[in-house]
Amino acid sequence: MAAPTDFDFLIKDHIHICKASEACLKLENPYKAQRWPFFAILFSVGEDISHCVENEKIAIPRSHFLFIGPDRYHAFMERENEDLWIVVFDYGFYARTPADAYFIQNTPLFFDQSKIYLSSPSIDIVEYVRLQLLYMQALLGQLNNPMVIDILHNAVQAMLLRSTFYHQGLITSGIQQSNQEDKKIATRFREILHLNFHQAKKLDFYADELGISPRRLNQAIITVHGRSAKQLTTEKIFEEAKSLLGHSALTIKEISYRLGFTEENNFSAFFTKHAGYSPKKYRNLQNSLAV
Repeated sequence: MAAPTDFDFLIKDHIHICKASEACLKLENPYKAQRWPFFAILFSVGEDISHCVENEKIAIPRSHFLFIGPDRYHAFMERENEDLWIVVFDYGFYARTPADAYFIQNTPLFFDQSKIYLSSPSIDIVEYVRLQLLYMQALLGQLNNPMVIDILHNAVQAMLLRSTFYHQGLITSGIQQSNQEDKKIATRFREILHLNFHQAKKLDFYADELGISPRRLNQAIITVHGRSAKQLTTEKIFEEAKSLLGHSALTIKEISYRLGFTEENNFSAFFTKHAGYSPKKYRNLQNSLAV
């Protein structure tokens, strides 16, 4: 149940379900923000439950789901863990088919960095979800059985589809109308980008990896995402920069090298352009906001 900082995004079939109180017994420093490589779904069965995400205390009302994407920093809050369930899983567990991969990459539930997604159905289903989570937890000892993996996958999928359904507009018509080949290219691009964005920033690299022309790649990305491949790459680097500045002990110079910048000044100019203030000012602001 550890949350390592370096993790293969494509590792297969990891899932864990437990109460937050159980997770806290297994984690080192559970009340300190850690970078989780997993997708996380939290569900509240009590009142006044909260969770810390990126230095922000998020209230989780009773019968609500909270969704947290991979590689985000979050931490448990003390004395509030008996009434909070957590489901964590990796990309490989969910992305069993091209349709699964496309959905998990494109649902804002996990990847809209501009907001936190809480979801609750129109009726109180606390007891139903609690029993479902207990059943899922009981199946964890049988993960070598393919049918058990199917059951767990379908249960997670139901949570995501239900929550997406209750959030009107999460899946845009533009995305739904993309053709299958464009979706396949966009999905593989996001996978390759996740593993290589630290060093590979040019479109040619990703086009070569996919065996298509840069123009064809960009066409598919724009069709699916409404933004260019360069924009997606820039967004990925910028989000990683914010994460490292806000939570790591690395110096700004070390962060710039880690993200593939040859000079600290180049990184500072890049970050200032997209954030509106310098890396140093952003780090100081995040430190002042720490819960």
